[in-house]
Amino acid sequence: MKRFPAMTSVGASLLISLASPLLPVQAQTSAYQVVDRNRATTSAVQVQVAPGRATPISFSQTDETITYILLADASRLVYSTDAELETGRAKTVFLRVIEPLRFPGATTASVTNLMVQTVDAAGQNRLYTFDIVHSSNPRYVGVQILPAIARSQPVSVVSNLMPDNIQTGLNIAITRGYTAIDDPVVTKVQHLLELMQAENMTVSEAAYSVGIPLEVLIELERLLQEGQPSLRVRDISLLRTTF
Repeated sequence: MKRFPAMTSVGASLLISLASPLLPVQAQTSAYQVVDRNRATTSAVQVQVAPGRATPISFSQTDETITYILLADASRLVYSTDAELETGRAKTVFLRVIEPLRFPGATTASVTNLMVQTVDAAGQNRLYTFDIVHSSNPRYVGVQILPAIARSQPVSVVSNLMPDNIQTGLNIAITRGYTAIDDPVVTKVQHLLELMQAENMTVSEAAYSVGIPLEVLIELERLLQEGQPSLRVRDISLLRTTF
């Protein structure tokens, strides 16, 4: 892949390394929706479930154990844990879809919620809310809660990374020939944008999930400072077919 003219040597080497087959991609988490613990405790996290499949919600990457679980509508879903709650070792909830049941006096909902309470090593309790969505084709194996997603850039810089700016920077890079449309980096960035828009992931969560350094996204956004060239119809059509 060609180098961005305005990029630092560090940014260029990051892009080159991303295109290399030796890149240590987040293979263990790419099939999971990764969620920063801070966001997971302040907003509901969507979890997609499907018939015949078990969907995990894992706290294994944190120092938390599960102490209590409440499923609002148990007519179409059951859950189990990797250890009895009384043992203080449960760290994963497994969800399974069942044939609809009827409970006298109970109410149902097309999108129900699951409440999970945890406690960490310091004795701090946290309450998580998950919106359970039934789907015939889930996008993820499950959800993985992370204690905090490391940022190599200041929070102010990361928070200013907007999907539209990243997309425009990517379009500029392709149009100017800085990178090929079939480059692995392009695929990663497009996947990241999908996660941010469709799954409401933060840029840090999405970058962690697809295995792309934030520095790459920052370099793409910097291309906007040079001015956006006119995109040819062929370039636009090619970009759209890759989503």
